[in-house]
Amino acid sequence: MQCCGDAHLSNFGVFAAPDRRLVFDLNDFDETLPAPFEWDVKRLVASLVVAARDNGHRPKDQRAAARAAAATYRAVLAEAAAMRFMDVWYTRIDAEEMLAQLSVTAKKSTIKAAEKNLAKARRKTSLGSLEKFAEPVDGGFRIRQQPPVIVRPPEMMAEAAEQIVRQGLTDYAQTLTPDRRLVLDHYHYEDFARKVVGVGSVGTEAFMILLMGDRDDDPLFLQIKEATTSVLAPFAGASEYEHAGERVVQGQRVTQSASDAFLGWVTGTGEARREFYVRQLRDMKGSAVIETMSPEVLARYAQICGGALARAHARTGDAARISGYLGDDDVFDRALEQFAVAYADQNDADYAAFTEAADTERIAVERGV
Repeated sequence: MQCCGDAHLSNFGVFAAPDRRLVFDLNDFDETLPAPFEWDVKRLVASLVVAARDNGHRPKDQRAAARAAAATYRAVLAEAAAMRFMDVWYTRIDAEEMLAQLSVTAKKSTIKAAEKNLAKARRKTSLGSLEKFAEPVDGGFRIRQQPPVIVRPPEMMAEAAEQIVRQGLTDYAQTLTPDRRLVLDHYHYEDFARKVVGVGSVGTEAFMILLMGDRDDDPLFLQIKEATTSVLAPFAGASEYEHAGERVVQGQRVTQSASDAFLGWVTGTGEARREFYVRQLRDMKGSAVIETMSPEVLARYAQICGGALARAHARTGDAARISGYLGDDDVFDRALEQFAVAYADQNDADYAAFTEAADTERIAVERGV
């Protein structure tokens, strides 16, 4: 089926569906590619044990979190196998449903914190971003520099860069459906800047673009992020899409229960001919605070993520065949639990080797203050 390619627990979260309701699902598809289903499940369970260790949980609690995710994945796949496919396709987890699942074992303080995170996510709109990232200038708006994270092009390059961005927006619009292009046409280009994103994307380009409607309180922020070959490709084969940005967008569209209305792709200019995908910036995105989760809450969250992953896989894979392979006992759950612990052991060993090399100056590192 269409694998996420990077289904660790921090790549699940809430975001706005086109109907503006918050949904919970996978939210990172940089590595998406058709591949064996268990690769995603292994990525999830391994991340749970690593997170549990980082939180200081006991070994049996670490194993319980991994086993909970695998067991729920298996159970939800079995449910999907018994459903009509259209019902599978339209199934999604609303944020309120996610909270209800979490409240089964979580304390009131945990639920209160989760509700606070959801409220914060709802404020992460383009209008909220306008106040956070831009400032009024000469009757319009300009993205505020926040070096080294947000940097505008030098003045000598600004005009040429603007022309490239404008052409890119025109090309990007052609990857949208006609109704989405109609919406985009109501906005005009205002400004752009380079914006550094997560650690996993270091070395790739990412930009933010500010578009404005005909009112000062009607912004649309887009993020343009470089896409490269999926890390799964050497093992699962090349994508059917020649354009890496289209690979990401099409994989996300078929996997998510509800996707960003402005997903699209574009090719950069210059000799490198870099490929990008486009999405809205911070469109009500929110994620759980893993670092403060108790063993009970982490295990419950593992179930929620395992269920969400199963629903995603059931959309593009054969749920009945996978469910038949997994069976109705806990052999799969225990096998994934053992894999997750072994992976976390290797993770610890790798980090110990890295820190030893840094401490003995065999490798050069820059240490934080």
